[in-house]
Amino acid sequence: MEIKIRVLFLRRLGVGVLGLLMFLLLVNQLLATPNSFAPIIRQEKPKVVHISTTSIIQGPNVPMDPFFERFFGEIPKNRRHTALGSGFIISSDGYIITNNHVVEKADKIEIILSDEAKYQAKVIGKDRHTDLALIKIEAKGLPFVKIGDSSKLQVGDWVLAIGNPFGLDLSVTAGIISAKERDIFSGTAYGQFLQTDAAINPGNSGGPLFNMEGEVIGINTAIAQGQGLGFAIPTNLAMRVIDQLKKHGKVERGWLGVGIQEVNNELAESFGLPGGTRGIAVTSVGEGSPAEMAGIKQGDVLVMFEGEKLEKTTQLQQKVAESKPGSKVEFVLYRQGKKLSLKVKLGLRPNEEFAKINQTTNQFGIQLVEVTEEIKSRFGLNLSSGLLVLKIDESGVAWEKGLRQGDVLIKANQVLLKKKDDFIKAFKTKAKAVRFLVNRKGRSVFVALPVKP
Repeated sequence: MEIKIRVLFLRRLGVGVLGLLMFLLLVNQLLATPNSFAPIIRQEKPKVVHISTTSIIQGPNVPMDPFFERFFGEIPKNRRHTALGSGFIISSDGYIITNNHVVEKADKIEIILSDEAKYQAKVIGKDRHTDLALIKIEAKGLPFVKIGDSSKLQVGDWVLAIGNPFGLDLSVTAGIISAKERDIFSGTAYGQFLQTDAAINPGNSGGPLFNMEGEVIGINTAIAQGQGLGFAIPTNLAMRVIDQLKKHGKVERGWLGVGIQEVNNELAESFGLPGGTRGIAVTSVGEGSPAEMAGIKQGDVLVMFEGEKLEKTTQLQQKVAESKPGSKVEFVLYRQGKKLSLKVKLGLRPNEEFAKINQTTNQFGIQLVEVTEEIKSRFGLNLSSGLLVLKIDESGVAWEKGLRQGDVLIKANQVLLKKKDDFIKAFKTKAKAVRFLVNRKGRSVFVALPVKP
């Protein structure tokens, strides 16, 4: 009502349309900026905890001089290590979320509440892949946080981080969401990290990231070198993990058993994908894996999982991992330009990490040699044939498109490469790019090179 009156007043003063718009934008900005974070902090601080852990680190087993042992006795070879972290209460009976790395090696975990009450905690479950842990103290009637929907976050939204940086109890920092779906720590949290410029320092690990409704939308987990770079695990991912930890003490993940990489423009062209189509290329298929049993082949491009488009490798990894082992899922894929649909019965992911030349071609900036017995012995290659990238110009086309020194080109568009001339022949095509299957330190990847660089 007040804004409408001001608008009418400005019109009577003869203010132009541009001035009116600028005024409305200013009002909107002022309304969007909180006057104070104090009400949220006052309400949520009692739900955040200080975590102190103790672990015994074994020292080197070094023989001691008998002289010192005679006068001073045997000197201890182990030492006690203490560390600090943060966490937050998610239930009145004492369940607490924190980071796995905060409690992973702890022999003793002490929880200090905001009223300075102290408890000993036990670990309910840990998950190294998402760096999450669920611990519990024996208490009742505790205040607990409300979990928010992290998918509703937008870049630019205000957030608050509460934790214990450098052992300073219950410090608060404010900032905005700087980015979403960051893949900054290889192999962790499926590249789903939230990035914020709210200061997150050592000791903040495991603490909550709140939105302006006082809901937890992230778990602060790490810092990167440089100011204004903090990262948090989104709650929509975290709570699926926490639910499993609470029920089973561990996380059981679905398993497909393929090597994968994202498809760029050149690869999309070489795979014969329709214009604008992206997907995930299958670079290898594990022997006896669910993928092999379902008929997925090397060179297939997975474009949909259970009706959802696939564009990032981390996206596929997350969807498979969050599927129940033994469940049947549908993939839509392209194989040699033809669209197919396959049902795959996912397996249980193993405990280990995710399944895991003398002609110069000046136009691409690479030097290739044939994989002979001498080359195999010299470079330790266990391959029957191929072309080794002996040298590469980092300013050349091949480097730009993804080839690296030491790569071995195995196939060009499904044709085995044995001789140097095979590389040249591969470019005698009407296609815009040639797709190469590359062996990189035992791992298969695809690289597409343009026909006319």
